[in-house]
Amino acid sequence: MSTRLLFNAALAAIFSLVSGCGGLDVGEQIVVQDEYPALAAAFARLLEEQGTANLGDVIVSSGVPVGEWDQMFSVSSPISNESLNKKLGTRGVHLAGLNSDSESMTQVFLSGGKVVYAYEDKFPRYGVTRGHARPDSAVSPKSHVVKELAGERTAWYLEIEGFS
Repeated sequence: MSTRLLFNAALAAIFSLVSGCGGLDVGEQIVVQDEYPALAAAFARLLEEQGTANLGDVIVSSGVPVGEWDQMFSVSSPISNESLNKKLGTRGVHLAGLNSDSESMTQVFLSGGKVVYAYEDKFPRYGVTRGHARPDSAVSPKSHVVKELAGERTAWYLEIEGFS
C-alpha cells in the first residue's frame, strides 16, 4: 500500500512541474540582436551636433524595431541570469547570445515588465548609467577633461537620463 501511495505522490509532483503549478520556472528566452547601425548613427549625429533629444525619439527615428517600451536598462557583461533578472525586475528571463566579454554592454527594453527587445551595444556605447531610462529620458551631450602626456583635451559623450 505504501508503494502505491509513493507512486501517486511522485506522479502528482511530476504533473505539477509539467503543468506549471508551483513547479519549475523555465522563463523566457530573448535573443540579443546585433547593434542596429542606424541607431548608432543617430546617437553619433546627436553627439556631433551637440543636440538634446528624448531617447524615444532617437529610437523611433533610427527605425530600430523595438516596438512599444517603457524602460531601457544597460546591462554590462558578464552577468548571471539571476543578477540580470534582479536588475530588470523580471523572473526567468534568459538572454540568448549575451556577450560574456567584460567590455560588452547590452541594452534591454521592457514593456510592462516584459522584455521586448535587446541588442548588443558596441563601442562607443550609449547607455544609461544610473537605474533605467524611459522614452522621455533626455539624451544630452556632456564633456570632461582628459589629461594626456601632450596636455589636456575635452572629450564629449552622450548622457542618457536615468531613473531609479
